[in-house]
Amino acid sequence: MNAQAAESVPVLIVGGSLVGLSTSVFLGRLGVEHILVERHARTSTHPRGRGNNVRTMELFRTAGLEAHIREAAYALAGNDGVLQVNTLTGDQRRWIIKDISAGMDVSEDSSSDWCLCSQNDLEPVLLDYARRQGGDIRFGTEMLSFSQGPEGVRAEILDRETGEARTVNADFLVAADGPRSSVRKRLGIGQSGPGALFHNVSVTFRSKALKDCIGEKRFVVCYVTDPEGEGALLPVDNEERWVIHVPWFPDGGESLEDFSNDRLTAHIRAAAGVPDIDVEITGKAPWHAANLVADSYREGRIFLAGDSAHEMPPTGAFGSNTGIQDAHNLAWKLAAVHRGWAGTALLDTYEDERRPVAVETSARACLQAAEEQHPGLSPAARRNNDPADLMTVALCYRYASPAVLGAPPDGPVVPETFQLGGVPGSRAPHMWVMREGRRISTIDLYERSFVVLAGSRGRVWRNAALRASETLGVPVDAYLVGQGPGHDLVPEPDADWARLHGTAEDGAVLVRPDGFVAWRADAAVPDADRVLTEALQTVLCRA
Repeated sequence: MNAQAAESVPVLIVGGSLVGLSTSVFLGRLGVEHILVERHARTSTHPRGRGNNVRTMELFRTAGLEAHIREAAYALAGNDGVLQVNTLTGDQRRWIIKDISAGMDVSEDSSSDWCLCSQNDLEPVLLDYARRQGGDIRFGTEMLSFSQGPEGVRAEILDRETGEARTVNADFLVAADGPRSSVRKRLGIGQSGPGALFHNVSVTFRSKALKDCIGEKRFVVCYVTDPEGEGALLPVDNEERWVIHVPWFPDGGESLEDFSNDRLTAHIRAAAGVPDIDVEITGKAPWHAANLVADSYREGRIFLAGDSAHEMPPTGAFGSNTGIQDAHNLAWKLAAVHRGWAGTALLDTYEDERRPVAVETSARACLQAAEEQHPGLSPAARRNNDPADLMTVALCYRYASPAVLGAPPDGPVVPETFQLGGVPGSRAPHMWVMREGRRISTIDLYERSFVVLAGSRGRVWRNAALRASETLGVPVDAYLVGQGPGHDLVPEPDADWARLHGTAEDGAVLVRPDGFVAWRADAAVPDADRVLTEALQTVLCRA
């Protein structure tokens, strides 16, 4: 092992899957230097983690990635819904979920829409973009050890190909190293929750004739209930590449070796209902569904994100989306502290905000698994068939922390019904507007700075925002919303920005860089400069 000189960087990311790469993208967009290390030599080759919900696609859109991701996902662009059949050619079938968007016109509530893009297709897009944003991404590099002190984190990393070892000194470390996180274990952070739920073997295979069994049914996932072919079938290209998740019972003595190609071929043929259909097994990998959330998301200068912080069943695609949204929440806070905009206590709000979302989302994912009767889930768990509302979970979760002023003190983390409306602690509403001759969503404004929106009678708030920015040394953009000359953002006819944001024409809304409402004023006030400056100071934990 050859030792090399130490390197210094603001942030070290451990783990180069979806969440680690997303962390790199978001930090890169904010201009924060970082190193990412991933022990594997390349991105994932196994199709998994495919559902990217509306909120995640909003984040990727704002980061300039949405078009690249949709291009990578073109093969599954027409797939929707969750189907249940006895066999693919059988006569028993029902749509558990006919439409992922539940019949909503998503364009009324979001700048984006769901996107099916398998992890093996999405990760290369993220990797390429992260590097173009300045990320120092090192695959085939393992973190051997780490320690931390008051001034930072010291990590020893190893290039697995050359054997060269390096020391990295970082201000902060983000652990996105998966459900078996070595970082979490070394920190001694426990997990809470029901634990293991079920086990599957994920099998990739080729079959040209299978699409004829499926016909025109372009589903996201199809659950096969016949005992001889039970499993969850997922299309990879709708033509000849497929994945099936087959129930696995390791507690009953089954090993991965028991799933021979012959056994899996017979299983797939039973699922199809065609005893001689062509099947070529191309790969298999075990995976374990659990409901577990880390007891803490932070230890000093080290943060957990993604599966290292929470595990949940795959139903609803909540796990990867929750992790990507962890990364987005954490990135702007690390940038704010690194640049001196915020007090270090802002970093405490990462756990305050994201852990309750994970707890609630995990519970909703389990309800979804029960509704969908996921293969391998116990009969007792399947009896609880109260489904989760996918759109509500995706867009309506709320934060309550010192980084929000005026959040309802006893409000639910995820409401029972679809509710937006500009409440402090909620994701800021989407509205289509014209800005300098270009149609954009208000969501597109939220990334690199705080944003103040005010109406025609709220010019005092725009002026206050500019002065607060100068006084505090914090980037704040301010926009007047309305019709006619002198307005920065012009809504579409009949759109009412104030009603949508829960305020009045002389009120204002302060939105954080992550697109969440930090504070809201119901009307103009004589001392707007002081009020807005104090609000910013409080939200940034400088008060």
